Amino acid sequence: MPAWTRKDIKQGNTTIGRIHYAQIDQPRYRAFKTKANLNRVNRFGQRQSNYPGVGGGVKKVYVSAKLRTRRPGAARDNLAGIGVVNPAYVPAGVHKAHLVSDRFGGPSVPGNLANERSRINLSAHKRIENRVARLIKDVTAPGDNNPLRNRAGLIVKENYSNAGQPTGRTYMTSVKDLTTNTRTYHKLTFTPL
Repeated sequence: MPAWTRKDIKQGNTTIGRIHYAQIDQPRYRAFKTKANLNRVNRFGQRQSNYPGVGGGVKKVYVSAKLRTRRPGAARDNLAGIGVVNPAYVPAGVHKAHLVSDRFGGPSVPGNLANERSRINLSAHKRIENRVARLIKDVTAPGDNNPLRNRAGLIVKENYSNAGQPTGRTYMTSVKDLTTNTRTYHKLTFTPL
């Protein structure tokens, strides 16, 4: 597994955000899961709160999912006609970012998509997805490539400014070793600067 616990995300010579990684314990994961307070339907759940008042934008979103791995070569959804949780935020080069990646079976629905700067989506969130994928791969038995098997649980919280700009994302994952029936717990955060 990669050794980094902190990684700067750069655009040119400018640091635009920072990722942190830490292994955590089951009580911290469960406390976060309790705070998210989500019921999953078809492996996915979402809850959000908005800023008060008329026209108040999204303040916070929690999503939760059981993770699996996408079949190699599987088609990806066209996101053009699908809404997002923070439509007021439209930066230059906007990307629709999955809160739970479609790579792990996250649905392409408005409650799981957020507008994000392309560099942050393709660098910061992609690096986090790669770390989660590696954590899963490290405990997957050789030859176990069943794309429908639940391999981990994930809870994501993202906070937004009143204008819908993402101000920080926290990922907590519970990775199951299907051979030993044990779990490890991990926290990854992205903070834009």
